[in-house]
Amino acid sequence: MDERPTGLMKRRLNIWIALGILVFMIWILINMFHISVTESDKYQKLASSQQLQSTVITANRGSIYDRNMQAFARSASVYTVYVDPQMLKDYLAEDDPEADLNEITAKLSEILDIKQNKILKLCQQDNMYQIIKKNVEKTVADKITAYKTEIGLDAIGLTPTTKRFYPQNELASNVIGHLHYDGYGIYGLEQYYDDYLAGVDGRVVTAKAADGTEIPYRYKQNYDAQDGDSLVLNMDVNIQYYLEKALKDAVAKNMPTDRACGIIMNPKTGAVLAMATCPSYNPNNPSEITDEDTIKELSKLKKDSKKYAKVQSDAWALQWKNKAISELYFPGSVFKVVTGSSALDADAINLTQTFSCNTKIQVEDRTFHCWSFSSHGSQDFATAMVHSCNPAFIQIGQALGATKFYKYFKAYGFTELTGIDLPSEAESIHVTNDNLGIVELASSSFGQTNKVTPIQMITAYSAVVNGGYLMTPQVVDKIVDSSGNLVRDITPVQKRQVISEKTSKTMRKVLENVVNTEQGSNAYIKGYRIGGKSGTSQKIDEDVSGNTYVASYCAFYPADDPELIMLVMVDHPTGGNYYGSLVAAPVCVQVLSDVLPYLGYFPEYTEEQMEQVAVSVPNLLDTKLSDSKKTIKGLGLDYEVVGKGNTVVAQSPVSGSMQHGGTIYLYTENNYKAKIVTVPSIKGLTVSEAESRLESVGLNLNAQGNAIDEVGSIAGTDQSYVSGTKVPVGTIVSVTFAVEKAGSQ
Repeated sequence: MDERPTGLMKRRLNIWIALGILVFMIWILINMFHISVTESDKYQKLASSQQLQSTVITANRGSIYDRNMQAFARSASVYTVYVDPQMLKDYLAEDDPEADLNEITAKLSEILDIKQNKILKLCQQDNMYQIIKKNVEKTVADKITAYKTEIGLDAIGLTPTTKRFYPQNELASNVIGHLHYDGYGIYGLEQYYDDYLAGVDGRVVTAKAADGTEIPYRYKQNYDAQDGDSLVLNMDVNIQYYLEKALKDAVAKNMPTDRACGIIMNPKTGAVLAMATCPSYNPNNPSEITDEDTIKELSKLKKDSKKYAKVQSDAWALQWKNKAISELYFPGSVFKVVTGSSALDADAINLTQTFSCNTKIQVEDRTFHCWSFSSHGSQDFATAMVHSCNPAFIQIGQALGATKFYKYFKAYGFTELTGIDLPSEAESIHVTNDNLGIVELASSSFGQTNKVTPIQMITAYSAVVNGGYLMTPQVVDKIVDSSGNLVRDITPVQKRQVISEKTSKTMRKVLENVVNTEQGSNAYIKGYRIGGKSGTSQKIDEDVSGNTYVASYCAFYPADDPELIMLVMVDHPTGGNYYGSLVAAPVCVQVLSDVLPYLGYFPEYTEEQMEQVAVSVPNLLDTKLSDSKKTIKGLGLDYEVVGKGNTVVAQSPVSGSMQHGGTIYLYTENNYKAKIVTVPSIKGLTVSEAESRLESVGLNLNAQGNAIDEVGSIAGTDQSYVSGTKVPVGTIVSVTFAVEKAGSQ
């Protein structure tokens, strides 16, 4: 039988082969269409990723300046040092690559201060990019560049980037905030204005050949970085320094368990001139724990334990938090300015109306006590404010009524955020109108029911004294671009008028009277018209044992037309005193004594006050004795001449301030020998008594503090030279005077 294929069989075979080829061709065409059209973007990206190299050019983050253009935060150029391990292999000597590599890594280790073994491992990776070190300063980067150039090594590269610096260190750190490790703002202004500050990163895109080398320049594309905008604040570095210094002194003396804070504002515009939390932290090293107790606790724990991580995390959250806007407190007697102004504005009370004390008042089933153990008797509104009498203000609250009380409470902004341009502002915890019964109204009237933030309290207080206008507090004044051009001008925002101008004027007079009547327990400073009110609240809802208190004070200047207002709050002082008049008022005095002259406000004294004002000691060296005598007498001081010469060759004291009537010792012969005397104890004396005791041994007094010379009520508490110290005759002894017993809360 013939087994050879027939013509039909051949034709069928050819048809099947042709069909197979056709199907194969169709499959190829379909895949080509799928790859080149349907998924073209995908494969173009894959090709680009293999052929193109993109380098990020980090944008310079905008700076943060105070109102005088002193930097709170700025960015500086730093570098990321990297290695291309594959390119490095081609560079190494063929005869002994290991020795060559050891030499290079040893040099890099020396320059970058990194262990050689770490660099060696990075250089031996099988890729084209390994970061050796980030945030390398320019001086170090220059050494790397010089070494590269010297040996012709292109495998080591430097990419420019930026690093955030905070030149003022911890100053205003809780307001400024800091950056996350990834470069975006967290906390403070760095977070709130991150979109403005960050800028837009640029890129350099270059093409690569098959061997990984860069293709010539014509294939490179540059996308320039857009630098971030800068913030110009209402804050002032110097005012901030004065506030933080005083807060640190108060914390050291009163040892609060829950920190302290302070705010200084312009009550007319809402501009925040200073804001501080104490203790704080250094944003240049934000992860460093600053609380000593936490440091001790962490030292006893294992670093990899959950307990360690929890304690550390809680400590960071606390020290980074801005207490002035993020923590709530009972405002206490400072809140009485709100109750009082509301009642006056609503005509619920008048200035001649009287209110009784009796040290306590019964409201339904509750007995509310006055802070004083002796009755204030019958008192008008102004006197009740001086006495800070709780029963009186409960009666004032009752006269106002719950509905109107809540209306003013809401109008003063206590039921809403102030809108300050900072993140994490806390909402108040308050009794709503529906739940404001007679008992709740009573305790609310003297500041013991509703919890508010310090920024809410000072903003409301500003409205009380600025004519009645509730302003939005603002930290930033304007935003400018990298060339200094205005991007955004942040103008004052007036929310509403809460009380009338007439009521506000009355409140200013009442609060100035508070300061002048109880000078030793308020923010009284000779020569300045200051208004203010202290506050002492009990932390009744806290899960703590025993009585805990918050001491606060709010002061404004000038009393008749306020340009400056400040609030100080010390949370749970444990140093012995807890009244706002003893703990917080001295902080206001210390700050205002520095800030007011700095801002160009100088004291204006009455003739009587002039006799008590300290006098600056003039420099009389090398002047004629006759001229020196005239100068001293003209200042209201005395002198004593030692020697028979006609020219002053030395004096004691050389500088400083002393009370009127103090004595300057003038030496007129070069071989003079100063008399040495012993400093006596001043503790417990009045100003006049202290002055007499020092004068008896040839020393001078510089009286400090907010107290006046009232017999039996003023006591020297601190002196610059401890008793028993040997000093030259004429030396000035600075003594701080305070009230032995608080005149009010």
